[in-house]
Amino acid sequence: MNIRQIVATALLALLAMALLLELPTAIADRSREYDWYTPVIDVRTLLDERYVTEVDDEAMQQAALRAMVEALDDPHTVYIPPADQDVFEKEVSGRYSGIGAEIRQQNGRLLIVTPLDDSPALEAGLAAGDLVLSIDGTDTKGLGAQGCMDLLLGEPGSPVQLQVQHPDNTESTITVIRGPIDAGSIEGFMRRDGAWNWWIDERAGLGYVKLTQFTQDTARELHTVLADHADSLKGLVIDLRGNPGGALPAAVDASDLFIDEGPIVHIKPGRDDRQNESHSFSARAGDIGEDVPVVVLVDQGSASASEILAGALKQQHDARVLGARTFGKGSVQEVRPLEDGQGLLKFTTAYYAVPDGRILQRSHDDPTAAWGVDPSQGCVVMETPEERLARFQAREPWRVIHRDEPRLEGTIDAAWIESTLEDAALARGTSLILDRLETGDWPELPESETPGYRTAGEDLNLALDAHAVLLDQLADLEQRIETLQGAGIEQARGLIDLPEDAKVGGLEVVLRDAEGNVIGTWRAADAQVAQSALQGARLERIGDN
Repeated sequence: MNIRQIVATALLALLAMALLLELPTAIADRSREYDWYTPVIDVRTLLDERYVTEVDDEAMQQAALRAMVEALDDPHTVYIPPADQDVFEKEVSGRYSGIGAEIRQQNGRLLIVTPLDDSPALEAGLAAGDLVLSIDGTDTKGLGAQGCMDLLLGEPGSPVQLQVQHPDNTESTITVIRGPIDAGSIEGFMRRDGAWNWWIDERAGLGYVKLTQFTQDTARELHTVLADHADSLKGLVIDLRGNPGGALPAAVDASDLFIDEGPIVHIKPGRDDRQNESHSFSARAGDIGEDVPVVVLVDQGSASASEILAGALKQQHDARVLGARTFGKGSVQEVRPLEDGQGLLKFTTAYYAVPDGRILQRSHDDPTAAWGVDPSQGCVVMETPEERLARFQAREPWRVIHRDEPRLEGTIDAAWIESTLEDAALARGTSLILDRLETGDWPELPESETPGYRTAGEDLNLALDAHAVLLDQLADLEQRIETLQGAGIEQARGLIDLPEDAKVGGLEVVLRDAEGNVIGTWRAADAQVAQSALQGARLERIGDN
């Protein structure tokens, strides 16, 4: 045996010895991993074999997956079952096949808030305010928004027939040919002649864009608006209020349109390991909005990608951020498909930080900690829930596609915005950027006003305000239920000739026919339940007839 063979044999012996030493550790680690599954397997086996009725194995599996992610106490880490996967992917991409309309529920039916631009709904003649009574013969009453959506979505080129009641109470049947829909993520200042007007003040060169979400097309859409108005655009208001965020690349690319160099956002790992190293996304020079002064409007509903854009423009573009501190959703999510089509897992892997290193993720343990994006000095504009609702309602007629658009009277300025649109933040932002365009410098604002920092007491007051609004709405709903139940009782009297001495209230309901014979007696926990029982008896009686 020569020297080379001796060395090779020795190395193989050493390798074998190392493997023998490491093997018990590897087996132990794998054994501990398998031990974790033992009680899960035991529970599943016992229920499968011994439960009183046959179990739904798939439902148990999905419940187990949901429970695992819920144990993390992270609202942004979720299991998405196969049944919800298509909806999730449509929301992320902003693309689907249907009629193309913004909808909501009104009195239990489907209301067309507005058809979307270049959509099948618009081409077929649907407009804001149309109430959909039926979809392909199915009554929309009580169907719910999702139930209606399920009927409206379908293969491109397939027809769907809508029975519609127009705002003037006339009815018509409209056939819409479904098509691929790109929901879009950008809105202008108001609709004029069915198209977006992007100017607040065209003479001053002040534009406006509202980003409703961040999709894969957001940066391209924003670039198109900027390019189409580049010759006249001198300043821009970017409205991110209520924007829940979306795709990280969209936020980075949108920020890059205005920033010539430097970091846009940092990705910081939650764990200190090699698989989660910090890295940053930086701007590249030469984009279209780098010399345009910007005011960014934010509120407590501006989250995630919205916060990346607001923070980057504030620190790297000298933009003024106006409104209230943002939501504080600064966690990075990764989406992984599970094997064999078992759904998706969306889970948190890291945290976002703005260029100066401030983590965006809100701290629930320390209410005094810095998180989110604060308004610039002197740019705090708080809004109560009632004011927010009034702003939505005042703005809606100007952003939807009508058959008859609202007339524009007077000059659009900060006063018009505040009185007509009931939008104090936009009015203040308009004044601020017009001053900047006139003087060449941002105006000096009071040093005494704190930035967007909110104390725990202020957060509590906001929560109490929202709670009071919900209580008022609940009281109105209870009053409506009581009224409807009373109406049901009066209808029952007429339907079964109920005499006035029939007892309704307290804990017992007694029904008698015209001859005084007892039809039935119900006992209930309270008067409201008793009234419900009476309504049930009326429905049975109708069935008998």
